[in-house]
Amino acid sequence: MSEIKQTVPQDSKVREAIRHAAEDLVRSLSLKPPLDLTHLKRHAAALTASLELDGRGFDHYAMIVLNNALWTLYFPHIALKQRLLLLPFCLRKQPGCTADHDDLGLICKGCGQCNIPGLSAAADALDMPVLVAESSSAVADWVEQGVIQAVVGVSCLDSLEKSFPSMLRSAVPGIAAPLLRDGCKDTAFDPADLERAMSVPQADEVHAFPYGLIRETIDNLFTPNGVSAYIPDNMLREEAVRALTAHGKHYRPKITAGCYAALNPSRTDLPEFLKPVSLAVECFHKASLIHDDIEDGDSERYGEPACHIRLGLAPALNLGDYLIGAGYKLFCHESVPPEKRASLMEEAALAHCELALGQAKEFDALQKKDLQPEDCLEIHRLKTAPAFRVALFAGAIAAGRFDELRGLFHDFSDCLGAAYQLYDDLEDTADNPASAVDVLMRTNGWDRETARAETIRLYQVQRDGIYDLLETVGDVPLKIFLYRLAGKVLKDV
Repeated sequence: MSEIKQTVPQDSKVREAIRHAAEDLVRSLSLKPPLDLTHLKRHAAALTASLELDGRGFDHYAMIVLNNALWTLYFPHIALKQRLLLLPFCLRKQPGCTADHDDLGLICKGCGQCNIPGLSAAADALDMPVLVAESSSAVADWVEQGVIQAVVGVSCLDSLEKSFPSMLRSAVPGIAAPLLRDGCKDTAFDPADLERAMSVPQADEVHAFPYGLIRETIDNLFTPNGVSAYIPDNMLREEAVRALTAHGKHYRPKITAGCYAALNPSRTDLPEFLKPVSLAVECFHKASLIHDDIEDGDSERYGEPACHIRLGLAPALNLGDYLIGAGYKLFCHESVPPEKRASLMEEAALAHCELALGQAKEFDALQKKDLQPEDCLEIHRLKTAPAFRVALFAGAIAAGRFDELRGLFHDFSDCLGAAYQLYDDLEDTADNPASAVDVLMRTNGWDRETARAETIRLYQVQRDGIYDLLETVGDVPLKIFLYRLAGKVLKDV
């Protein structure tokens, strides 16, 4: 049976019915953006069925309209100057347009032969930036930098379908006005759609997530001078500073700072005490890598000799232990409010116990050569989840919202850690007795492709678990942050 071609309803009354049904669905279920693709498809299917439109090829259109309805509720908290109006090339007068274009997009001459100049003028009047391009990597960069917080876009259904997965993974607030016809010729859109999207007012309380500030703060902190300010002058200081600054992207400290910012969406600054707290999180992480390389017998890290190869076994053990101690000391730094220190210390200690148990469980099973598939998931949970958990917990404790979020962050980190390691197992090109792929091959007598397929299934179970958890989050800035965190860690296999 051939697949039904997806299209935009040509009847304006049908489009209006879908829009009203989407708005009613969002209200009745108290849905909060973002929604992942699986949940969005499910709700869109229910929406078209309720209107007796299923089987007509309107499912993808319904998903877009439903996504619009979700983000429209949050758009007031995004400053107008941080909402980008993205228009497609195909709106220009064809043939006859003499406008040039650069790496970003069309350089409109404002000749008035098409509606691009009028739309641009309307956006300018609202202080909204405008870009005329089919797509642009610059948009993703602007979102990442925090220059742009949301996108209002006009695009054909085909382009929207292709961009949807990445937009959802990145949790970019967006409202789309779909072109009524595909094909980049004789295109048109419903002006009312775009007018509604552009006219969403700005509220008094604006949420401007400080991506640039977080990146700048963490990048400046993890320099030799930045780290040295928090590490006493002693015989291990040089190697400690090197371990903390030489390699890595410092994701976990950025998670801590990002979590704090997400829980304080109206603030545009970061408290000074977040620096030692974020540094402590990285101390724990780098110590775990040093010890992990020793236990696993790995000779390289970051493409260079591992610490125990370069320094020797005993000095590497000492350095790892020192970094753990330094992390606990940083949680008690004089700038950290006294009422937060005990919780920071307790949660880090629990995470260290879990990590040690995970390492011990893996070592014991490998020695006995009896590692089972269920052991892989448990080891992944114990070895990898604690690092994500401590980073999130530290941000929540710093923000004063730890008690309400502890359970969510605990379960989220478990799924994220397991999914992260399962994907890492899929990346292995050499035999690895601790890999889920290799364990499945040995215990079931499978070939590598069959074992990979099962590992992908296990990965997707953990991935779906994350997005099911996120559907319980009613705090939109926090939900956006967690979606973006998951999007960086998870992959679509």
